[in-house]
Amino acid sequence: MDVMYEVANLGLSFGTALTRSGIFRVTESFVREALTHPSIDARFVATDSYASEVQLARYDRSVNARLGARRIAAWDCRLSSLEESMSLMDRLMSVAPHDGDAAPARLRAEMTLLSRMARPRAIDGRVDVYHSLRQPLAARDRIAARVRVATIHDMIPSLFPEVTEERFVALHDAVLRSIDTERDWVMCVSESTRRDFLTITGMSEERTFVVPLAASAELFRPESDTARLESVLARYGIAGARYVLSLCTLEPRKNLPRLVTAFSTLAANPALSDVRLVLVGALGWKTESLLETIRTAGVPSERLMLLGHVPDEDLPALLTGASVFAYPSLYEGFGLPVLEAMQCGAPVVTSNTSSLPEVVGDAAICVDPTDESALAQALVDVLVSPNLAADLRHRGIERATSFSWRRTVDETVGVYAAMLAAE
Repeated sequence: MDVMYEVANLGLSFGTALTRSGIFRVTESFVREALTHPSIDARFVATDSYASEVQLARYDRSVNARLGARRIAAWDCRLSSLEESMSLMDRLMSVAPHDGDAAPARLRAEMTLLSRMARPRAIDGRVDVYHSLRQPLAARDRIAARVRVATIHDMIPSLFPEVTEERFVALHDAVLRSIDTERDWVMCVSESTRRDFLTITGMSEERTFVVPLAASAELFRPESDTARLESVLARYGIAGARYVLSLCTLEPRKNLPRLVTAFSTLAANPALSDVRLVLVGALGWKTESLLETIRTAGVPSERLMLLGHVPDEDLPALLTGASVFAYPSLYEGFGLPVLEAMQCGAPVVTSNTSSLPEVVGDAAICVDPTDESALAQALVDVLVSPNLAADLRHRGIERATSFSWRRTVDETVGVYAAMLAAE
């Protein structure tokens, strides 16, 4: 079947190490699998803006034209060719701002002008499926398709706008507005997200489907090279130590202040005096509560470590070496970090809310994320019981095998067939 994918997120997010995570990684993994699927004749567009089309072209150049001729132009810009625009963006992305240096501002102004002068173009021909993996659905007169599908990754901006960055709320609202609940179709990444989407939008159940995500099999796997494992842990100052690891952008929904408080409780236990809490991830938004909790929790600084952003290549070793992976998030659309942790063999303690129980099944300990005592006890249980930790490691790896990108794309193709049959 002919499928047109909206993949502006690939271009918008690939530029820095900080943004090449989360939904970017999901989108890239899905696209790589879709390109080899025998039932899909895939093409790719970036309808968000001309700048996003330029960025998608730059992304494709960085991966040796993986999309190639399948990347379709969705914009006309008479002021500049795509190659000229890419060169402009290259210069913009490479120039570091300095006091008194007007070059970055001038380049940004030029790119803004190009984006404003560019005009959206209609895509020739009609496809079987038009599927947006992240962005709002384009207008029907731009892309003609038998069925139109939007993937909904979570309903966080609708449910928790107060702890969400404004730009993500705006994008989320635009996606919801682009969906015609009577004519379009929606694919959710978990049953929990589907329930929340139906409650908020009132769309009929018959027009929504659930297809789970997966973790990268190439990146997230147990680190079997002992020398590599020890080298990575030594670089971060945790070689030979037991540690509780959490991996996420440091922002309110991740519930890290309660994790810090729970850790301060167990840290006072003499039998656990060697255990550290290691938080991996860039500082996000509204982190004042977390930083204040860290300051007042009474945990010695050498036992509570903020590593900041960590390169992808170091994550498997950090996850493999963890005594416990703690992920007490208040809400997740899917909860990819817990799957990544299980895939690396880390014992997982997570929340019993939203989509997380769907992902972990019986392969993790799930607790009420608002109950600090229950969270602390779950961590202690794993730390003091080698048998429990080993069992969770085994069950986590086994559970993770039920998720794969081939399964995700296979199920997606099955959903397309059901949608087309219903039209």
